Amino acid sequence: MLPLVLLGAGPDGCGPVRGKPTTLGRKQMSLLDEGTGRRASERAGLDTGDPDPAGATALRAMSDARHIDDFDMRHLRYFLTVVRAGTVSAAAQELRISQPSLSQQIRRLEQRVGAALFIRSSRGVELTTGGRAFLREIQGIPSQLRSAIAAVAPAPRVWSVGVCGGVPADVLIEVENGLSGSRLHGGRDAGVKLRMRSVGTADQDELLRHGEIAFGIVRLPVPTPHLVRAVVWDEPLGLVMAREHPLASRVEPTWSELSRQRLLWYDEGCAPGFADTVPAHLARLGWNSVLHPVDRDEHALFLHALQTTADLVALRPRRAVEREPNLVWRPLPTSRPPRERLAVTAVSGSRGARSLHKVSGERGWTFFAE
Repeated sequence: MLPLVLLGAGPDGCGPVRGKPTTLGRKQMSLLDEGTGRRASERAGLDTGDPDPAGATALRAMSDARHIDDFDMRHLRYFLTVVRAGTVSAAAQELRISQPSLSQQIRRLEQRVGAALFIRSSRGVELTTGGRAFLREIQGIPSQLRSAIAAVAPAPRVWSVGVCGGVPADVLIEVENGLSGSRLHGGRDAGVKLRMRSVGTADQDELLRHGEIAFGIVRLPVPTPHLVRAVVWDEPLGLVMAREHPLASRVEPTWSELSRQRLLWYDEGCAPGFADTVPAHLARLGWNSVLHPVDRDEHALFLHALQTTADLVALRPRRAVEREPNLVWRPLPTSRPPRERLAVTAVSGSRGARSLHKVSGERGWTFFAE
């Protein structure tokens, strides 16, 4: 019997989870087979009137499982990593094993399934017809297994929450009060704690899917279809500038004045979706801004850039910067300014998603399914 290893990412979201394999011994399996077979025999002569009597589904699953007793879940992780990476060398680096060892494991998988799964070339690997069929059938297994474990596992005492840059303290307090409330799951999550950690929006998707974080806090929109979202902050954006900026004395700068300013803005990696939609909105209003991107949304860097660059302004909600003495906020010259919407996200169908849906109803958050 080979070990069962859960698929997943390591703490940095790239490498595999390192853990001790869980092995079901042959003696234990034989006892399970014997018990299942005996119960099936006892039911054989009974007419229950149920087309699928209790245990019949489990019996079929056990029959299927006997045919893959010698299949190692580790090979599925290797296969999926090679598919995603596109080359064996890149996959080996991500898995933190040698390339020859990974190639050998892939060959063993191909021998086990009885068909070639990849076409090798100098450019990397491509799936064969059989490889595409194999991928189609097995890619849901890791999440199904993870869901099965989660269904019977006790509710976690700590929820890990990924937080994108620039989230106001008011939002973190609101999320903390909501998700750590005592009424989640009818009281089963009473006393749950949140562990907030800085995670860029672009990295949250993978960490959510692999269970490294239970929730993410992001700026909408996010181009991820399998997440549920609960909007906890929806504010109009306005101009932010250093107190010494030439436009700081203007009550409402004009589009003409703004055309001579550069916009301190998010790099696409910091805020996918949001980084594109807001400049497009501004262009429709008449400001084709020249972007000055930042690859990390840290408040200290944000302040430094605004205070040391004469023709630079930023966009933020008023409440996000009103306590900052070195900055001033001015409204945009429009009745339809772009908005910043911050949302809590979770993987659709997960325990976190169910909790988020319940909390949204209690707190008045706007909840969206996929």
